[in-house]
Amino acid sequence: MNANRIAVVLALMLLTIAPNLHAACSNESLHGTYGYFSQGFVSVTADISPALFLPQAQTGLITFDGKGVVTSGTYTINSTDPTGEVGRGTFTGTYVINSDCTGSLESHPDIGGSLHYDLLVLSPAELVAIATDVGGSQIYSAKKIRASQER
Repeated sequence: MNANRIAVVLALMLLTIAPNLHAACSNESLHGTYGYFSQGFVSVTADISPALFLPQAQTGLITFDGKGVVTSGTYTINSTDPTGEVGRGTFTGTYVINSDCTGSLESHPDIGGSLHYDLLVLSPAELVAIATDVGGSQIYSAKKIRASQER
């Protein structure tokens, strides 16, 4: 009988504590270097493709400072563009993570301009994103590969 009461009390305590086990997200949820890859499509003119789009893949590294700044990033982009060129470069940027683990990122590639993404932090070690600019559809997946040296 006492064992049943103890079990019930423990179960009630766990149910009371359980909602607090999931800490709210913030910019600090992303801290360190993540390896990422993406795939999707980019818009092109009819002289490049009668379908008006080309498949594209990308991979690289992105480093978050835990305070809302992308301190560094690298990218390699490949598509089925008839020129066969592979694009490589770097970027920096800013990000905001909301308490519900959604967020946004604006990147500034070394070739100029800015690109925008919606983010979802799955855990401090993993995130997914989608490009939100007009002219294509790219999805991203990133996993933490090393912690930042500074905090």
